[in-house]
Amino acid sequence: MGADVNRFVEELYALPPQEFTRARDSKAAALKAAGRGAEARAVLKLRRPSAVLWAANQLAHVDPEQLETFVRTVNELRRSQLRDPRAAGEALRRQRGELDALVRRAGQLLAQHGQRATPSTERRVSDTLLGAAVDPHLSDDLTHGRLMAEQRAPGFEVLGGARPTPPLRLVHSGDGGGRPGDDHQAVRRTERELRAKDVETRRRAAEQARLAERERRAQEAQAHRRQAADLVEAAERAERELQDLQARVAESRQRLRQAQRAARKATAAARLAERRTHR
Repeated sequence: MGADVNRFVEELYALPPQEFTRARDSKAAALKAAGRGAEARAVLKLRRPSAVLWAANQLAHVDPEQLETFVRTVNELRRSQLRDPRAAGEALRRQRGELDALVRRAGQLLAQHGQRATPSTERRVSDTLLGAAVDPHLSDDLTHGRLMAEQRAPGFEVLGGARPTPPLRLVHSGDGGGRPGDDHQAVRRTERELRAKDVETRRRAAEQARLAERERRAQEAQAHRRQAADLVEAAERAERELQDLQARVAESRQRLRQAQRAARKATAAARLAERRTHR
């Protein structure tokens, strides 16, 4: 994708989602009118970003330094072959802290635009940030606010800079000290600990999602109950209004009958008086 198209993507993805389609079509039309058909077609293929993708891209504009620091931390963690297994855990905890801060900031951005950041939304933002950060091409798109698709979170072996097999190796100092077998066991132990933490994190996320879904269903049921109560109240109000109307109609009919009787009496009296006048 050319530099100009990248710039157009950055500009469009910086807009609120509800303005995206109109701005995209307008930009494509302007490019086509200027004889830049290829760029116009590329812009027209862009799809409106989801709330998650929009929030992730917004971080490049509102908090670029923290986002770049996070990407740099992820890449340093992947490249390093740490001698101290405890240092690996500390580096991973630091990266997770930076990720959590970015996810919270994305949630704030969504809230400012009327979107509620549910646990599911936060998990998708987290996965997208982490999945983009470990890919050199996607990380560049992320830090420039032009990421075009949500991402999946990578596995532990990607974050640790190692392949699933063989296991992570330690770098020994030049003096030849240390016992490789002990180091290997320490690394495997650290891998198991970090994997366990990752499993626990995912378990907590799943539990939060389950509780959030239960809360959503409870709120939905409560909303239905409120709607039903409102409808019952409206029906009762309509019934009262109908009863009042029926009472007024009955009263009007009674007055009509009285008026008709009075009119008949007056007519009869007038005729009687007229006959007497002609005698």
